[in-house]
Amino acid sequence: MKALMYTAPKTLELVEVPKPSAGVGEVLLKVMACAICGSDAHGWIGTNGRRIPPLVMGHEFSAQVEALGDGCTSLKIGDFVAVQPLTPCHECPYCKKGMDNICPNRKVLGVFNNNGAMQEYVVMPEKHCFLLPEGTDFRVGALAEPFAVSYSAVKKAGDLYGKTVLIVGGGTIGLLALLAVKLQNPKMIVLSDISPSRLAVAEKLGAKFTINPAKEDFDKRIEEVFGGNKADVTIEAVGATPTVNQAITATAPGGTCVWIGSDHKTVDVPMQYIVTQEITIKGTYMFTHEEFGEALKNFVHLDMSVFTGNVVPLAKAAPMFEEMSSNPDKYLKCIINLSDNAE
Repeated sequence: MKALMYTAPKTLELVEVPKPSAGVGEVLLKVMACAICGSDAHGWIGTNGRRIPPLVMGHEFSAQVEALGDGCTSLKIGDFVAVQPLTPCHECPYCKKGMDNICPNRKVLGVFNNNGAMQEYVVMPEKHCFLLPEGTDFRVGALAEPFAVSYSAVKKAGDLYGKTVLIVGGGTIGLLALLAVKLQNPKMIVLSDISPSRLAVAEKLGAKFTINPAKEDFDKRIEEVFGGNKADVTIEAVGATPTVNQAITATAPGGTCVWIGSDHKTVDVPMQYIVTQEITIKGTYMFTHEEFGEALKNFVHLDMSVFTGNVVPLAKAAPMFEEMSSNPDKYLKCIINLSDNAE
């Protein structure tokens, strides 16, 4: 079968690899669509250490069940599924507390040296395969994973009904967080980013106001849009000192600031503001197995068309890593079509 193999920094090769087979409790999946995550594009550069060649990347994907291993009872051949790519140990204290996303023994498809879904077939535990509702486009199904990341982050912010929310960062995760926030009927959503095109998408998706810190005074604009107040909840979806500080200082006293972004290993923060205003900071990493299922139930009712416009076949996927790295504002998402009618 064909696979897109990361063989060295900035090098991807279309190669032939053996087709896997399903073991006990596992299913053989024909990959239908695999999205290129921003972390894949960064990994392709070879500087973050989270993609170790030779490696097949890819953890955002949908698939069709081709074969069932012994003991599989919940799926049938031909089913279309979205796949939860994080495999925990199920035995450590974190797993037993339902925090399998931070299991110290976890593995994630397409990360480090665990081959992922930018290939024609993969094998996964049956319990990691969530049935897609009938009629769901498989390209949309590939976006269940990034939506689950945003869903988990928003869930950590608590009940947002009637509250004001600021999202800092208008990349895919930030925009999907906007959609997840909308599900809770907040009073107002504001999104900040330095890309005019992403701000336009945010407005299309439901942001009442947008802020471009590169072109306007951020603090003044915050005061304007929140009527002299600050946001009840802020969500930081970049992970750099300037954006982290924007999110913290735009959080109302006693409010909550959730960090999804992890672009930098360390950031400088305004400690005195956090302490004296009693700001709650919450980190969030991926999602639990349970949250993936919750996210999928909500996700299928959303309009994801702004994320599915850029689709390429596996044979033409390699150049997209250079494109996404060189022109990050141009691409919210690129989806690799591995179906039989891939074009």
